[in-house]
Amino acid sequence: MTSRERLLAAYRGQEVDRLPYWAKVCNANWRGGQPERIALLSDFELLDFIHADGLFHLPHFLRAVSPHVTVEQSGDGNVRTVVTHTPDGDLVAIWTTDPVTRSPHPTEFPLKTAEDIRRYRWLLKDARIEVDEAARERMVEKHRRIGDRGISVHGAGTSPLMDLVEHIAGPVNTTYLLMDHPDEMNELIGLMHANLLKRIRRMAELSPADVIASTENTSTTLISPEQFEKYCYGHLCDYAQAVRGEGKMHELHMCGHTRALLEKIDAIPSSSIEAFTAPPLGNTRLVDGRTKAPSKTLIGGTNAMVWLEPVEKIRAFIEGELAACPDRRRIILTTAGEAPQKCPAETFRAIGEWLPTAR
Repeated sequence: MTSRERLLAAYRGQEVDRLPYWAKVCNANWRGGQPERIALLSDFELLDFIHADGLFHLPHFLRAVSPHVTVEQSGDGNVRTVVTHTPDGDLVAIWTTDPVTRSPHPTEFPLKTAEDIRRYRWLLKDARIEVDEAARERMVEKHRRIGDRGISVHGAGTSPLMDLVEHIAGPVNTTYLLMDHPDEMNELIGLMHANLLKRIRRMAELSPADVIASTENTSTTLISPEQFEKYCYGHLCDYAQAVRGEGKMHELHMCGHTRALLEKIDAIPSSSIEAFTAPPLGNTRLVDGRTKAPSKTLIGGTNAMVWLEPVEKIRAFIEGELAACPDRRRIILTTAGEAPQKCPAETFRAIGEWLPTAR
């Protein structure tokens, strides 16, 4: 089977010639810790070297236009300040980029008070989705180049509650605002959902991607099962149905603690859970997903800590996880989160060479 055939079969719950394997090494973070002979390989060359399949993310080609606001950005080293001017006053956010992971994280959330709820509504009011035609052409060309080497994935954004928790208000303040100002927050969440659903429908219509992914980062360390059911479940069902309506697969990127949510997640008409993370970083094992969410393909099954062990221990861990499952359908083995810098390409290669014979 080609990588494309193997991955699509796994997503569909069909038999494969060997366990699909995707190490998350095609990124600047992991490459930044590797010797030059590895770091300078193309994505295709790198995956060939480690005997892995490929899930390739396509670039964004849609942009949201908010006619009632203007945005100013300024930078100071690894700190970026974003000021959004609205008719009711300003929203201020600060993002700080971690020098090791090269990932930006919010260090000041824009939504802090009840007044900010009113201000944030202006970002959503009369917002429209526009197509960046140049970016669309680049996206189509990248999808074409992937060919049989793998499948393509398009990130579609984050559902309202998780967006609030992760990027807009923070986990603590989101809960306080929901309790203290339920009407205003529910109205805001409704607007956020309508805008995101419009974006996802447009993306599913125009993107050639095989998979449209909701980047949720869901975890019961951030929200409760009750909050997930009240705020996330119905929204994710809407996004999945919109994607399926265009003949594509919908994916849930859920990299946190999800064991208590698996039965509810299984009822969402999505094809897969990506970044399915084993303890100690996550709290789900492959057998949990195969028994509690049997309709979902599981993309993950390990965690970054596993890949810092010697090859023999990594093999033993993988064998134990697979042996506990009722079968090996709907499993794509990955590092779950991004590959750790301290795991060399030779380790990933050794696992890639061994997997076809794995018991």
